[in-house]
Amino acid sequence: MKQHEGQSAKDAFDALASAAMAGQHIITRQLIVAADGQSVTTEMRLDSISDGKRKLLRSSFIDITDRDLAEAVSKRAESVFRFANEGIIVVTPDGTIVDVNAAFTDITGYSREDAIGKNPRFLQSGRHSPEFYENMWASIKETGRWSGEVWNNRKNGEMMAEMLGISAVTDDRGRLINYIGVFSDITAAKQHEAQLEHVAHYDTLTNLPNRKLLVDRLSLAIEQNRRNDCPLAVAFLDLDGFKDINDTFGHHIGDEVLISAAQRMKAMLRSGDTLARIGGDEFVAIIMGQNKAESYEPVVTRLLKAARESAEISGRIIQVTASVGVAIFPKDGTDTDQLIRHADQAMYEAKRVGKNRYFFYDPTRDAMHEFRSALVEAAGKSLE
Repeated sequence: MKQHEGQSAKDAFDALASAAMAGQHIITRQLIVAADGQSVTTEMRLDSISDGKRKLLRSSFIDITDRDLAEAVSKRAESVFRFANEGIIVVTPDGTIVDVNAAFTDITGYSREDAIGKNPRFLQSGRHSPEFYENMWASIKETGRWSGEVWNNRKNGEMMAEMLGISAVTDDRGRLINYIGVFSDITAAKQHEAQLEHVAHYDTLTNLPNRKLLVDRLSLAIEQNRRNDCPLAVAFLDLDGFKDINDTFGHHIGDEVLISAAQRMKAMLRSGDTLARIGGDEFVAIIMGQNKAESYEPVVTRLLKAARESAEISGRIIQVTASVGVAIFPKDGTDTDQLIRHADQAMYEAKRVGKNRYFFYDPTRDAMHEFRSALVEAAGKSLE
């Protein structure tokens, strides 16, 4: 009941009663205090009736507290649905979309008309296996909910990452009414995560795997080849005379030489092999799939040839060569450190005897070289 300033509740009621007695049908809301002290919202109705002799005022009060509360909840729910930043999709038990909100359109590019009447499968990107969706729906049927990351497609064909939550909605009797899906776009976050992952595992100059990823892949290759009883090779490559290129032409030219050589050498390997840059002008290749150690020689020869091919860089024809050392699993080492270290030692032997060549690791030759070095060192000390 609307009450004007300076007007008492009685005056306001008297005014409404006079209007009702004059023939108006009055419906108004009034907040009253019940006997238990609780505030109750009522709908008051006033009109006039006649008993044949006189006009009487008829009034009735209906408690609309619960109705008001339900309407408020409904309005809040509608407001959330309309203005939420998350996409919301409402699906019937048989899998038909019956409603989507504005955020759904903003995120996916599909309008409400595009989506209603379709099955949510039309959003799928093809990135997930059938088992992924089987497990999702098994969880929903068992617990009534599921949440996780999902890759779907936007209308323009772009793939997007979503953090999706699905809930089953039931009535008072436990009967399924709808499925509600609420999702947020996490594509930018996933792209940033992928960039950080790439920086952590790849060389920024050549985009080849770095030392960390090399060791991870070599460890995995060793385990696979140990089970299959098949050798693998680790080739350690060092460009010959690279320091002279940096000193003569500058580091920017040196970087271009590294990139060019890396691309050529990588092209000589198969998809299952790995070429990594572990620092400076040093590269390591993991060569897989050969049944005999001797079978690696043609691959290493191709790497040498690719390294010494000339390239035009900033108007200059520049050529480098490489020295390569090769260690074979399991005869030259059974772990990553041994294999890389022994390939490195074989590379230094190749560089020592003339460069632009490869040597396979030979423990006997390596022992003799260490023995000679020890003799020279001992002779030098005796002359001091």
